[in-house]
Amino acid sequence: MSTKTNDPSGTPPTTRAFDLLAGMFAAQVIAAMATAQVFDTIGHGSKTPDEVATACGLDRNTLARALRFLEVVGVVNKDKDAYALTDVGKCFLKDVPGSLHGSVSFISAPPWRDSWNNFSHCLRTGEPAFDHVFKQPFFTYLDRNQEYGKPFNQYMTRMTTMVAPLVADAYDFGQFKTVCDVGGGQGILLKAVLEKHGGCKGILFDMENALKEQVLGGLVDRTELVTGSFFEKVPRADCLLLKTVIHDWNDANSIRILTNCGEALHKGGKVLLVEQVIERPFTMMGLFYDLHMQVMLGGAERTEEEFAQLLAAAGLKLNRIIPTPSPMKLIEAVAAG
Repeated sequence: MSTKTNDPSGTPPTTRAFDLLAGMFAAQVIAAMATAQVFDTIGHGSKTPDEVATACGLDRNTLARALRFLEVVGVVNKDKDAYALTDVGKCFLKDVPGSLHGSVSFISAPPWRDSWNNFSHCLRTGEPAFDHVFKQPFFTYLDRNQEYGKPFNQYMTRMTTMVAPLVADAYDFGQFKTVCDVGGGQGILLKAVLEKHGGCKGILFDMENALKEQVLGGLVDRTELVTGSFFEKVPRADCLLLKTVIHDWNDANSIRILTNCGEALHKGGKVLLVEQVIERPFTMMGLFYDLHMQVMLGGAERTEEEFAQLLAAAGLKLNRIIPTPSPMKLIEAVAAG
């Protein structure tokens, strides 16, 4: 077998190929260690395997071998007998900015694990693997199985809380009299917008159960709570704000949502999508989430051209794309013509 390689390090292709395959198992080790509180026990200091095993109630021998494995993948460093987290490893601590602790807790959970194990179904059919495995849509399953639904919702709340002020700062919402957060859930993003831009009023639009969890506080006096489905009708407003809504859906459903948004816009109004935009140079995060949306929901992360095509099919025109200090971008659309 040839071992020729274009890798400057000279690592043989077979070794690099095995490293790719081992990535799945590295994720399982990281998930297990996070769930067992290993990373938070080490924290910002260093601890020996004996100390960690005692604190976490783990088998010392297996833990030591797992830490040795994580040293190879860059999660921990060893100094004498003690291990410390690298900067990468610190991302798995619970209480740090941008923590991935919530993400790794899903790696070994059946809804995510079993869906990804059936990625071949997506390849064959173009349909979500989740529906094939669990015989129901993802969000329906989470509603019925709160042992997974509750931590997932908590994770999404943390992610939205991080992104919301960045979106509010990146765009002039003060030009609008009314901003409607479509599928806005608890209203975290709308709250950030109203706090930053005191001259506009808000509409929080979602299903009844979601609105019961709203966190608008004193801003509820500037906000109308409207119950409904964006597949049927959207409240009229000057700005229709949709954060990570469109990536959940296939093209046909996305066009249906956007068409309803276009019909609800006041004259001169704007539709504002908060989404990742796939562009070169590609990132692992963007392309992973693209496939993840397919596996779990039949959705997609999209390129600028793909967003433009969706918007055009809904009678809208992509006007501009505004960056934020995060993977999210603001996609501004107006009525076509």
